[in-house]
Amino acid sequence: MTGSEQAPTFDIDRPEFWELCYQQGRTPWEYGRHAPPLETFMKSPYRLPPGKVAVLGCGTGHDAVYLARMGYEVTGIDFAPTAIQSTYQKFLQAGVAGKSAFLLQRDIFDLHEYTGYFDGIFEHTCFCSIDPAHRRRYMFSTRDLLKKGGKFLAIWWIGERHGEGLPFSVSRDEIFELYDGVFSFDIVYEPQDSFPQDQGKELLTLMTRL
Repeated sequence: MTGSEQAPTFDIDRPEFWELCYQQGRTPWEYGRHAPPLETFMKSPYRLPPGKVAVLGCGTGHDAVYLARMGYEVTGIDFAPTAIQSTYQKFLQAGVAGKSAFLLQRDIFDLHEYTGYFDGIFEHTCFCSIDPAHRRRYMFSTRDLLKKGGKFLAIWWIGERHGEGLPFSVSRDEIFELYDGVFSFDIVYEPQDSFPQDQGKELLTLMTRL
């Protein structure tokens, strides 16, 4: 979630908070298309290997439908009903719903039956939108969802925030310290084609689950 607009004051760990954001149009992270750095990376020789890819906190589904169109078996995961419905409509329009694209209206911390199920994971501004107290739990969730040797592609929002409001502050060092020893870092760089509002505030990493 990026932008300076304040969201309604509720428990961010509950879907009701995010559902109200969508219903009231308080979605500064919504740019109306998939992330340009994702497309650039996926057209490179280092793109994710073929397989099952989970998109965590998929929102309205722009990134998820792009990956499905690229030939992956995609599972978009979000717990806000409006986000799930918007993603489903995009899957339908792309002709991939129920074929190579699926949805889970679930909490990303409650997916234990999918342990070791996915070949890849994609994250884009999900990490900066969860309570910072849950970040280590998030790391273990990404580890558990992946097969050994699975790939974790992430576009992290990197920035320092003062005061209340989303997104929460994230540093490069925190990412490295959190994932070191659990994942190997294969590729790390600052995208040059981020959305204008996010220029200089994103870090792309490709990791492998050890």
